[in-house]
Amino acid sequence: MKKLLYLFVLLNATILQAQDSTDTLKKEPVKTNADDPANFLTRIEFYNELQHYDRDGNDFYVNQTVLRTILKIGKRFTTRIDLPFVHNSINTPTKYKQSGIGDISFRLLGYKFFEKKLSAFTASMEVSLNTAESRILGTGKNMLIPMVTYSKLFPKQRLLFSSIFQQVNSVSGDETRSDVSFSKLQLVLIKYFSKKTWAVLAPEWFLDYVNGGLSMNLRTRLTHAPTPRINIWLTPSAGVFGDFAGRYQWSADIGGRYFLFRGLKKK
Repeated sequence: MKKLLYLFVLLNATILQAQDSTDTLKKEPVKTNADDPANFLTRIEFYNELQHYDRDGNDFYVNQTVLRTILKIGKRFTTRIDLPFVHNSINTPTKYKQSGIGDISFRLLGYKFFEKKLSAFTASMEVSLNTAESRILGTGKNMLIPMVTYSKLFPKQRLLFSSIFQQVNSVSGDETRSDVSFSKLQLVLIKYFSKKTWAVLAPEWFLDYVNGGLSMNLRTRLTHAPTPRINIWLTPSAGVFGDFAGRYQWSADIGGRYFLFRGLKKK
């Protein structure tokens, strides 16, 4: 954990030193930031995440490559589709297929209830489908996932704070698999170094209602925007405590996003 935090601080310092002196923020930071869950921006994202686990003597990793499309509808609505390709290295006696399509998820509808100059509140309903090609590549369940978010911008401090709450419940699927029921709370702190570079600290907690217990991951992210249409990022993360299925030992992902319809000038 200490090495992870040291790496995060070192990367931040390197980025700050490398920035051009003309790349400074105005009085108020950029508010159209896709790492803010309250921002509905049409885009395509592609990332690869490697997660390492050690469970009951089994040392294995899960590699997930995700294609995500997000479509803004009007000023207050959004939809999202996640298409994951998963590889699970765990050895199973039954020799389940280790690579293939995972559980595809949809955000049926996201709605921005209100948006003020420095704050916003949103709610959405998501669905995760039992589409995995193998038992070890998904949950085996169809799930409903309501979610609410709140974001607040602090211009003078160049900070944006968000909170995200999700409730996940399985509603159908493989009857031989365990039901899924848990709450997830994530706090997101975005620190702007410039209009083009920012860091994200995002601890997340899971409260498991099926097996019991509280678990925690600590996620971090460094994002750079080389152009108004493109973001690239690196996300080193670590599991802190707990036995929840989503609590890894460590994780790292690298990815990017491309914004559609951003920066287009009217003729």
